[in-house]
Amino acid sequence: MSVTKLNDIINPQVMGDMIEAKTVALCKLTPYAKVDTTLQGTAGDTKTVPSWNYVGDAEDFDPEQGNEMQTAKLTASSTTFTIKCAGKSISIYQTAINSGLGNPIGQAETQLSKSIAGKVDNDVLDAAYTGTNIYAASTLAAVSYDGIVDANAKFEDEEDGIEKVMFINPAQEATLLKDDDFLSADKFTSGVAVNGAIGKIAGCWIKKSKKVKLIQYEKAEDGTITIVAENGTESSTAKKLSTVQPYCQAKLGVGDKVNSVAAASQYYLCPIIKLQPDNPETEYTEDELPALTIFLKKDTQVDHEWFPKAQRHDITAAKYYGVALTNDAKIVLAKFKK
Repeated sequence: MSVTKLNDIINPQVMGDMIEAKTVALCKLTPYAKVDTTLQGTAGDTKTVPSWNYVGDAEDFDPEQGNEMQTAKLTASSTTFTIKCAGKSISIYQTAINSGLGNPIGQAETQLSKSIAGKVDNDVLDAAYTGTNIYAASTLAAVSYDGIVDANAKFEDEEDGIEKVMFINPAQEATLLKDDDFLSADKFTSGVAVNGAIGKIAGCWIKKSKKVKLIQYEKAEDGTITIVAENGTESSTAKKLSTVQPYCQAKLGVGDKVNSVAAASQYYLCPIIKLQPDNPETEYTEDELPALTIFLKKDTQVDHEWFPKAQRHDITAAKYYGVALTNDAKIVLAKFKK
């Protein structure tokens, strides 16, 4: 006689594979970051990412004059960060499983997938928002063909046809769809459009994400509003981090100061990401890093604990990684009026 065992219902290895697959499918921004696995299976939890500075074009030189070439100094900036753990745990009582109502195990799998995907996407967007290449029209305007063209010009591309993707907030979609220059995804041959893109305009594939921020606060040393702890009291001059951070580009901490952006001047900050090397015929190398990189230490791992005295199952999913802006020149942050 076949007997269904607990491990047949909750198998961490199988569930881990399923959660990882669902996480990849659910991520909106993560597919546009390169995944670096060099830290997997190695000691250490820190990563230093170099960014080499250009030494300049070559100069004329006549060796017959007996002179020597002037040497150029090779310089680089770098970013060092520590790998972190993103995790979520769900408790399910045995009575919920026994009841036969719904599928609590399947729902836990789905919810954990959404949770990990959301966290990784948040970190990718946070890294993108550290970019310094900002486009803002002299007069703030809603998203449009002209605005995207001007934002693209910030890349100063020397090659034509380099693929880019721009993320917009869903609230901006209607404005773009009404633009005469917008080409919806159904106008393109199958397999040509970027996966999940709603269309293309001014050389940019357009994707929607609710994570694209509507900027209502801006960090300032002389700001009139101070960030206080979550157990603090809010007022016109004090706001909790959870109140401000979703609407501010800069990463904030308790004690930081911000200014409130007037309603008429609030704007969406839309990342435009260059998807290819400057020369489409080459692959990314250390000399030309991609815009964003996810340094993966350990992929999604699922663990299951059974507490018989409480008749409770705890299912935990965790992922170890770090995200960095590895090429500032390949991201433009475009400001478009609300």
